[in-house]
Amino acid sequence: MTLNYVTWALIGMAGYSVTTLFMKLAMRAGAPSSFAVLAVAVIIVAVSTWTIAVSRGDIRTLIAQGFSPAFFWSCLTGVVLAIAVISLFRALTLGPASVVVPIYGMFIVGGAILGIIFLKESLTWQKVAGIAVAVVGVYLIAS
Repeated sequence: MTLNYVTWALIGMAGYSVTTLFMKLAMRAGAPSSFAVLAVAVIIVAVSTWTIAVSRGDIRTLIAQGFSPAFFWSCLTGVVLAIAVISLFRALTLGPASVVVPIYGMFIVGGAILGIIFLKESLTWQKVAGIAVAVVGVYLIAS
């Protein structure tokens, strides 16, 4: 059975939602820092994704391409993702999840806008309205 992109997006959304809860619970249970929680989580994610990518042959293919644009963008993705996740965990250490998560969740709006600008994805009134409603919603939740 092959899952479509909407199903994968919903699984990712649910996973990120539960991740926030578990991180806050780890901190309440006495984890020394959000970085300790993140270190454990990253090890699990790294081993899992490495295993999947190697078993599919993806790593061998990427390495065989050498210093290609795909390799460059992959490395840049890792750097930016590390900054994003470290920032999220630090913010969750300092503030309430009910404020931090909606603000962090604005990456959805940011990603949509970047897709429209740089990937030449279509801009419709429906997307404009959705982005505006999301921004207002985050403001209302986080304030």
